[in-house]
Amino acid sequence: MKAISFAAPIPTYLATLLAGRVSDALYVGPHACTRLADVDVPALPTDRWVRVRTRMGGICGSDLNVITLKASPSTSPFSSFPFVIGHENVGEIVEVGGGVREARVGHRVVANPLLCCEPRGLEPACEACAAGHHSRCARFTDGSLPPGMLIGTTRGVGGSWGEMFVAHESQVVRVPHAVTDEEAVLVEPFACSVHAVRSATPASTERVLVIGAGSIGLLTVAALKALAPAARVTVLARHAFQAEHATRLGADRVVFARGNYLGELAEAGTARLLKPILGKPVGVGGFDRTFICIGGAEATDDAMRVTRAGGTLVLLGNSGRMDGIDWTPLWLKELTVRGSLCYGDHAHVSPAANAFREAADLIAARRVALGPLLTHVYALSDYRAALATAMDKKASGSIKVAFRF
Repeated sequence: MKAISFAAPIPTYLATLLAGRVSDALYVGPHACTRLADVDVPALPTDRWVRVRTRMGGICGSDLNVITLKASPSTSPFSSFPFVIGHENVGEIVEVGGGVREARVGHRVVANPLLCCEPRGLEPACEACAAGHHSRCARFTDGSLPPGMLIGTTRGVGGSWGEMFVAHESQVVRVPHAVTDEEAVLVEPFACSVHAVRSATPASTERVLVIGAGSIGLLTVAALKALAPAARVTVLARHAFQAEHATRLGADRVVFARGNYLGELAEAGTARLLKPILGKPVGVGGFDRTFICIGGAEATDDAMRVTRAGGTLVLLGNSGRMDGIDWTPLWLKELTVRGSLCYGDHAHVSPAANAFREAADLIAARRVALGPLLTHVYALSDYRAALATAMDKKASGSIKVAFRF
């Protein structure tokens, strides 16, 4: 089958990083890290797995970090090479194992890509999985499957940048007829935002800041307005087209990250800015909760300055090293900083419910209108254009880019 795979041969990887020649690692020569090629169709690991023919596969920011060699080496133990890229998915089941109970050939599904204890066949489940915190699984490297946290980062199970992938029956969620493929391929990234909001749900009177208006930032706005509709949401965006989407999804205010925007952010969050002897202003008061949906030091620095004392920062962006940050506001204001990864169960709802299924249900119930966020679709053979579009948002106006099979 045709698929885009990634492998990180250590000499090539290191030489590319040291020389700064990222493009050499992307496409060039027989030892390229990322390439479109024929690969084996993945086998069903056990009789409780299904094979899915991909209909659409989304391009995630974490995928772009992988292929441009910007992903932290700290994540490498939770992958196994080579792997077919792609965890955002929608497809049709074409084969079921003999032990599968509910999924059937012909079902259109999205697959929760987390390869935690249950898909790995590990019993008893680890403490995190038993508590419903599947993204905190302690055994992503254990069992008969190769090491890997997700479908799309793990050798042998495929990914949504390929024509086929396999999933455990516990991972698949059936897509209703009324939900389009274009909406369904957004279930996985939307579930990340639902998980983050459910983990730090604002009260009705709270002021909330979303930093970043790419796909995750906008999906976080949608999750906030669906799950905490009375909260006042301000979005920090770079581009006008992002602001239009944020407003359509219910943002109460948009501030553009241009020039000296810190004053406008502070005003939106009712913070006072105090001038230090040197450096950027220090904020007093401000937003109750801030969701940081882009990587990099500047976003976290801004968040600490305009979030009130005792407030919460939720980090969704794939930040690695953040050099040059003055962490003083963290202890000076007794801020809480929490990371958010993927999805899991929520204690406030039934044990059967989780963020992934909740995201699918919110889309199916028309509680959110996410379809317009899929701005560009390409054939797999046009992957160079697809990746260029996803990487250059300013020029392309892209929010979410996906492959259609």
